[in-house]
Amino acid sequence: MKGEYTEIISFHVLPTLSTNPTLQDYLYNRSIPIQNNMDYKNVQAGLTKENYWVRSKNDLIDIFMKKVCKDDGQLKILNIGAGTGDDLEVLNKYGKNYVIDIDKEALSVIDSKWCEEKKVSDACNIPYDDNFFDIVVSCDVFEHIENDQKAVSEVYRVLKEDSALLFTVPAFQFLFSSHDKALNHHRRYSKKMIRSRLSQFNDVNIFFWNSLFFIPIAVWRLVNRRSKPKVDHMDLPSWLNTLFFNLLKRDNFFIKRGVSIPVGLSIVGYGFKGK
Repeated sequence: MKGEYTEIISFHVLPTLSTNPTLQDYLYNRSIPIQNNMDYKNVQAGLTKENYWVRSKNDLIDIFMKKVCKDDGQLKILNIGAGTGDDLEVLNKYGKNYVIDIDKEALSVIDSKWCEEKKVSDACNIPYDDNFFDIVVSCDVFEHIENDQKAVSEVYRVLKEDSALLFTVPAFQFLFSSHDKALNHHRRYSKKMIRSRLSQFNDVNIFFWNSLFFIPIAVWRLVNRRSKPKVDHMDLPSWLNTLFFNLLKRDNFFIKRGVSIPVGLSIVGYGFKGK
């Protein structure tokens, strides 16, 4: 059944706040106190689907999908750590989305029309057979996993031959700051580190991303690295959000053409199993 998942969750959006607020409450009420889930924190800090970073990341995913597969609508796509599912609409045109996340509340707000199946699951123990998926998407997930190598091995196991992993991770360990602590990151990555993690994969393409904001954000993170854990994302006015989106398009323009950007706040890319 489309949209099913292993723990059945149903809810209605109510005009008043529930005693135990869910992630959906956060999407509609910014006054709720922040909790210890990265999705709650991102939403509370302004990182919703209209945010320039989310929109640009979805454009990037579309670019990568066009590079690694045909737009035939028949693919089986696994999205690990999908959060609130902001990228599922983009992926849906390429095939059927299967979603896993350790957070049942995050899964509960994902619209079932964008996915075939939702499961509460750990990325280190993916509940699917070997060689099941055509694409695996992991956007800002590996940094949350203590044993990230095991998660990568699980991704490799469930991918079919000649299929691809798409990934994004935060870049440069020296930028590890209160922002990373607030989001429960274990690490930030270098290109060398991510290549090592993906050593099983072939034809691995790696790029820096989010370069234009690197210097100001790097300075901010370094200055505040010892401060109290806090998510850096801001709820921007619409005109500034649009400006930042247009600026970040530059990185996507270069990556689409295979041009390597020298520096960025994220490392992004894709690699193939057995190609």
